Amino acid sequence: MKQFNTILLAVISLLSLQSAFAQTGTLCDGNKGPNLLGARGTFSIPYITANANADACIQSGTNSYNPLENVGSKIEPCGDPSGNIFPCSDYNYTAVQNGMQPEFTYSIVKIMGDESGSNCLHAPIWIAADHTGDQGYFLAVNGRPDIDQTPIFYQIKSIPVCVNAIYEFSAWVINMMPPGGSVDASPSISFVVNGTDTIGTSGHIPYDHQWHKVGGQFMATTGIVDLKVVNSTAIAGGNDLGLDDISFNVCQSKITVNGPAVATEGSTVSPEYTIIDASQTNTVYQWQVSRNAGITFTNITGGTIIYTNGVATLNYGITNISSDLSQPNANGNIYRLVVAASRAGLSNPDCHYFNDYTLVVAEGGPTPVKLTSFNGDYSNGVARLNWQTSQELNNDRFELYRSFDGTNFELATSIAGAGNSSVPKNYTYQDHINLDGNVYYKLKQIDIDGKFSFSNIIKLSSNDARASFKIYPNPVVNNFAASFSAPKSGVATLLIRNTSGQTVYKKSLSIVKGDNTVSIGAQQFSTGMYYINIINDEINYSWKLQKL
Repeated sequence: MKQFNTILLAVISLLSLQSAFAQTGTLCDGNKGPNLLGARGTFSIPYITANANADACIQSGTNSYNPLENVGSKIEPCGDPSGNIFPCSDYNYTAVQNGMQPEFTYSIVKIMGDESGSNCLHAPIWIAADHTGDQGYFLAVNGRPDIDQTPIFYQIKSIPVCVNAIYEFSAWVINMMPPGGSVDASPSISFVVNGTDTIGTSGHIPYDHQWHKVGGQFMATTGIVDLKVVNSTAIAGGNDLGLDDISFNVCQSKITVNGPAVATEGSTVSPEYTIIDASQTNTVYQWQVSRNAGITFTNITGGTIIYTNGVATLNYGITNISSDLSQPNANGNIYRLVVAASRAGLSNPDCHYFNDYTLVVAEGGPTPVKLTSFNGDYSNGVARLNWQTSQELNNDRFELYRSFDGTNFELATSIAGAGNSSVPKNYTYQDHINLDGNVYYKLKQIDIDGKFSFSNIIKLSSNDARASFKIYPNPVVNNFAASFSAPKSGVATLLIRNTSGQTVYKKSLSIVKGDNTVSIGAQQFSTGMYYINIINDEINYSWKLQKL
């Protein structure tokens, strides 16, 4: 692979933060995308499962230091890849009594030892538990004893990336071995990209029973990268460590949009989009419009972004506004600003960032009813539609429309509204249809005075498998994962909405056929209830999430 420019990396590569022993710096100065490794980086299902054949003394369940299913399955050897983004190690995996006594070994465990004692995987001097404290697994390593063996104890290989974008590679590490002897044998790890470029180094990690964050950032110059974690200490009787919550995030732009909440017939509005990008790497933009509630978008025009101290402002003028849906600038149109690091990135959902402005026209536009969710599922000949409002004022009724092509809709049913309400109201309808493929639904909410508005369009499939969708942990404090299945590989959209129906988070996901897991940092959300949706042409999952 093409080597990274050493001078450039010296400028943009910064060392770890939240680590008292290492040089501090800034990682992803600004907005940061979700962990692209998902469960692969957190030693979670489906990539790590309990090892039922591990020795009983390690996972007997009799004490806090050897709970049930304390040992996880091994990761693959690095010479035996199974596709993109796979974790691997060429160290020797063990799950037997005293199995980690030899150097150059590793295991996947929940707990090595605690204040109450130690299990039989290693000597009692080792103390460590998973980083998040939620009974998950971490990688325990007895590092190499000399320079004749590879220092690379963990790798993530063949990660698709976006050329010219900046990424952060980080993990949490703990020293499991108390100090002793005249030589400092405490572990010191480095993060390496594509074999030769070191982007972050921890320095010697103290034995303080604490997890420390280590990592760095780099600019991608190729479409695929390999990431390695290297133990820089080669001393027998030392360099024993735990590794957990490995994260690979894009340093993305943050886009905010401000525009009038309501437009009038014949007027012109010019929503303002502010791009905040500390690295100023996303330098191209594209305006897009959707006239079918966000199902598809059409390019309008584009250009180059000029930043001032990491901030740029762009406006798009929408003229001749109409409530007539047949007109170009009509009620319900969605106008999107998309930014990326390259022209090619604008058409790659994994390489661009965007924010939307929805045009609302006074005639047939705003209504005093707040729709907080609209979703459904299909099974055994029944499509079940559910929606909720947080408040209603003069709400006459809802009309539910059905379509089998996403374009031509017919009235399925009409359901009376609550009239006036200041508390959440839930509605449901069962549509009995024989479905072999997809069906689309949208809601029309109509006021007593005849004003109306449409909801987003949702899509259900005869292959719908809602039971395979899971959010955990729920409630959440810091981070959560969404686990779901997909009938084929492709791209999906993750949406997180608050109880007012506002989209607070949106991300394009690359998914594979079968099981998928995506991890999201919840620290950015305030306390309250949220609605999670993962959708594309084949799947439509929804769930509630409580943020503590």
